[in-house]
Amino acid sequence: MDLFHRLLDKIEWVIAGLIGAIVASWWHKEDLTDWRAWAKFLFTGIVCALYLTGMVSAYLGVTEPSIVAGIGFLLGTFGGSLLLAVNRAINAADLWALIRQRFGGGNPP
Repeated sequence: MDLFHRLLDKIEWVIAGLIGAIVASWWHKEDLTDWRAWAKFLFTGIVCALYLTGMVSAYLGVTEPSIVAGIGFLLGTFGGSLLLAVNRAINAADLWALIRQRFGGGNPP
Protein backbone atom coordinates (compact mmCIF):
# COMPACT_ATOMS: atom_id res chain seq x y z
CA MET A 1 0.00 0.00 0.00
CA ASP A 2 2.94 2.27 0.68
CA LEU A 3 4.09 1.84 -2.92
CA PHE A 4 0.69 3.03 -4.12
CA HIS A 5 0.88 6.16 -1.95
CA ARG A 6 4.39 6.96 -3.21
CA LEU A 7 3.16 6.53 -6.77
CA LEU A 8 0.29 8.93 -6.13
CA ASP A 9 2.77 11.50 -4.83
CA LYS A 10 4.65 11.29 -8.14
CA ILE A 11 1.64 11.01 -10.48
CA GLU A 12 2.61 14.25 -12.25
CA TRP A 13 5.95 12.70 -13.19
CA VAL A 14 4.23 9.54 -14.45
CA ILE A 15 1.78 11.50 -16.59
CA ALA A 16 4.54 13.76 -17.92
CA GLY A 17 6.69 10.72 -18.76
CA LEU A 18 3.77 9.01 -20.49
CA ILE A 19 3.04 12.07 -22.62
CA GLY A 20 6.74 12.43 -23.42
CA ALA A 21 6.96 8.78 -24.50
CA ILE A 22 3.84 9.17 -26.66
CA VAL A 23 5.35 12.21 -28.35
CA ALA A 24 8.67 10.41 -28.91
CA SER A 25 6.92 7.34 -30.33
CA TRP A 26 5.77 9.46 -33.26
CA TRP A 27 9.37 9.60 -34.53
CA HIS A 28 10.01 5.89 -33.94
CA LYS A 29 7.19 4.45 -36.04
CA GLU A 30 9.56 2.23 -38.08
CA ASP A 31 10.95 0.63 -34.89
CA LEU A 32 7.62 0.22 -33.11
CA THR A 33 6.10 -2.37 -35.42
CA ASP A 34 3.64 -4.06 -33.07
CA TRP A 35 1.71 -3.26 -29.93
CA ARG A 36 4.25 -5.02 -27.68
CA ALA A 37 7.13 -2.86 -28.90
CA TRP A 38 4.98 0.23 -28.47
CA ALA A 39 3.95 -0.81 -24.94
CA LYS A 40 7.59 -1.47 -23.98
CA PHE A 41 8.55 1.94 -25.35
CA LEU A 42 5.85 3.67 -23.30
CA PHE A 43 6.68 1.65 -20.20
CA THR A 44 10.39 2.51 -20.36
CA GLY A 45 9.55 6.19 -20.83
CA ILE A 46 7.28 6.12 -17.78
CA VAL A 47 9.82 4.23 -15.65
CA CYS A 48 12.64 6.59 -16.62
CA ALA A 49 10.49 9.58 -15.74
CA LEU A 50 9.28 8.04 -12.48
CA TYR A 51 12.66 7.01 -11.12
CA LEU A 52 14.98 9.65 -12.59
CA THR A 53 12.97 12.89 -12.32
CA GLY A 54 13.64 13.36 -8.61
CA MET A 55 17.32 12.63 -9.04
CA VAL A 56 17.79 14.96 -12.03
CA SER A 57 15.78 17.79 -10.49
CA ALA A 58 17.78 17.52 -7.24
CA TYR A 59 21.03 17.53 -9.22
CA LEU A 60 19.91 20.63 -11.13
CA GLY A 61 18.52 22.29 -8.00
CA VAL A 62 15.02 22.62 -9.45
CA THR A 63 12.16 22.78 -6.95
CA GLU A 64 9.28 24.38 -8.85
CA PRO A 65 6.70 21.63 -9.59
CA SER A 66 5.94 22.73 -13.15
CA ILE A 67 9.62 22.64 -14.09
CA VAL A 68 10.05 19.27 -12.38
CA ALA A 69 7.14 17.95 -14.46
CA GLY A 70 8.91 19.29 -17.55
CA ILE A 71 12.00 17.33 -16.58
CA GLY A 72 9.77 14.26 -16.27
CA PHE A 73 8.44 14.92 -19.78
CA LEU A 74 11.95 15.11 -21.20
CA LEU A 75 13.05 11.98 -19.37
CA GLY A 76 10.00 10.13 -20.69
CA THR A 77 10.79 11.32 -24.18
CA PHE A 78 14.47 10.46 -24.15
CA GLY A 79 14.20 7.43 -21.88
CA GLY A 80 12.17 5.38 -24.33
CA SER A 81 14.35 6.52 -27.21
CA LEU A 82 17.58 5.72 -25.36
CA LEU A 83 16.51 2.23 -24.38
CA LEU A 84 15.27 1.57 -27.91
CA ALA A 85 18.70 2.56 -29.25
CA VAL A 86 20.46 0.34 -26.68
CA ASN A 87 18.23 -2.58 -27.64
CA ARG A 88 18.93 -1.98 -31.34
CA ALA A 89 22.71 -1.93 -30.66
CA ILE A 90 22.56 -5.16 -28.67
CA ASN A 91 20.60 -6.88 -31.41
CA ALA A 92 23.07 -5.68 -34.05
CA ALA A 93 26.17 -6.75 -32.10
CA ASP A 94 27.65 -10.18 -32.61
CA LEU A 95 27.97 -11.07 -28.92
CA TRP A 96 29.08 -14.65 -29.51
CA ALA A 97 32.03 -13.47 -31.58
CA LEU A 98 32.98 -11.05 -28.82
CA ILE A 99 32.77 -13.78 -26.17
CA ARG A 100 34.81 -16.22 -28.27
CA GLN A 101 37.44 -13.58 -28.94
CA ARG A 102 37.62 -12.56 -25.28
CA PHE A 103 37.67 -16.03 -23.69
CA GLY A 104 39.31 -18.07 -26.40
CA GLY A 105 38.16 -19.94 -29.42
CA GLY A 106 38.28 -16.87 -31.63
CA ASN A 107 40.78 -15.92 -34.26
CA PRO A 108 44.14 -14.82 -32.81
CA PRO A 109 45.13 -11.21 -33.55
